Amino acid sequence: MKNKKTLFLIPDGVGIRNFLYSDILKHLKQEAQFVFWSSLPKEAFREVGQFFEIEIEHQKIKLLPENLQTRLYRETATFARLNYNSQKIRNKTILGNWKKQNKNFKLRQLYNIAEFIGKWASKKYNRILVLEQKSRKNWSQTIIKNYKNELKQINPTSIFITHQRVASLMPICIAAKELNIPIVSAIYSWDNLPKARLNVLADKYLVWSDYMKDEMRLYYPEINSDDVIVTGSPQFEFYYQSERLISREVFAKKYGLDASKKWICYSGDDTLTSPYDQDYLKDLAESIKNDKNIQILFRRCPADFSNRYDEVLKKYKDLIIAVNPEWHTTKTGWNTFFPKVSDVNLLVNVAYHCNVVINVGSTMAHDFAVFDKPCLYINYDQPQSHNWSVKLVYQFQHFRSMKGLDAVGWINNKEEIKDKVLLALHHPEQVGKDRKKWLEKIILHPLEESSKRIAQILLKG
Repeated sequence: MKNKKTLFLIPDGVGIRNFLYSDILKHLKQEAQFVFWSSLPKEAFREVGQFFEIEIEHQKIKLLPENLQTRLYRETATFARLNYNSQKIRNKTILGNWKKQNKNFKLRQLYNIAEFIGKWASKKYNRILVLEQKSRKNWSQTIIKNYKNELKQINPTSIFITHQRVASLMPICIAAKELNIPIVSAIYSWDNLPKARLNVLADKYLVWSDYMKDEMRLYYPEINSDDVIVTGSPQFEFYYQSERLISREVFAKKYGLDASKKWICYSGDDTLTSPYDQDYLKDLAESIKNDKNIQILFRRCPADFSNRYDEVLKKYKDLIIAVNPEWHTTKTGWNTFFPKVSDVNLLVNVAYHCNVVINVGSTMAHDFAVFDKPCLYINYDQPQSHNWSVKLVYQFQHFRSMKGLDAVGWINNKEEIKDKVLLALHHPEQVGKDRKKWLEKIILHPLEESSKRIAQILLKG
């Protein structure tokens, strides 16, 4: 009889892709039961059950909003942390993570007050901790009690939160703490820690690398270093599973590509990160349109439902082949859609069969580096971009991890696109020579053992 039970808290579809489609469940299922708590529909987990041939116990959970006082304390602490961090490491771009909500008068006032008090709180770190404690204490005891009753019915031996950014998970954490149920939370991505987005209270935090563990020590010194565990990230182990690969010819036929040509992957960003992404794609197409030996495989960001690429895709329909992410979408926001298992296979084959990836500062540089493929980062502004600059992107704190490394190639103006592309295609060893070193710095190796590490932590309970 299995005496372990893990409750998975999954706020959005990325948690399904990064963790439930990985081998974590395979490592757990011999010794533990698992229950999925999520605001996503049950259909989101049906493929997980089919893929691993397991019975899925899914309970839809309604994450309740904070009251105004709780939110005020939290937002004030967030603003204070961003100010404190930007001064501590001398990087003003961190303040760009302060997203004011201006939907109504009451929220506008809340954010104004948060900024006013937050500036004062940022002068002393202990003030930030006090604000966060007050935020936790102001959660409704009724809400906490209801979560405690639900947790008692499930009776898990551990709780795993697939990312730390959702503030409305906090009362569940408080309830679990009062019941002495161990909580493990993954840190969502390599760029999250400077952004003051640690919105859950856990016993253990899982990070990608020693680099991120050092960041946790820097930004959250109150967290015991022994409670920050380096596991890597399971999303990269997919590239080592050869059963996911299909032949180049089959892949080409399936998606309308020419197998005899070299393929460039242009991976799109969301509209906030790269508002002129469609123009960069157009520049790329115009630069190489006369080279009959190249095709562009365009993969849009799963969160981008815009029609901004339509014009360039239509104009260069023979050169640019759109291969869209395979997600179940409702077009109502990032938290409401989820990937099909086939999208994991698609992404693996895109990285395996394409020769180079081009984008604005995307993590896809790491995905391609697994196969030792080069990445070209776009590093010039569009003439019409008056309120946004690509230069700002590369000042983000997580890109400081590239210091001293030749990790990617840089496209510094439109005129050099063709030469940089041809160099990457024909002499990949000369572009981003340190891409593997950067990968090793950002994600714990061996990459294919991340799931096993995480499963072992959850089984300890």
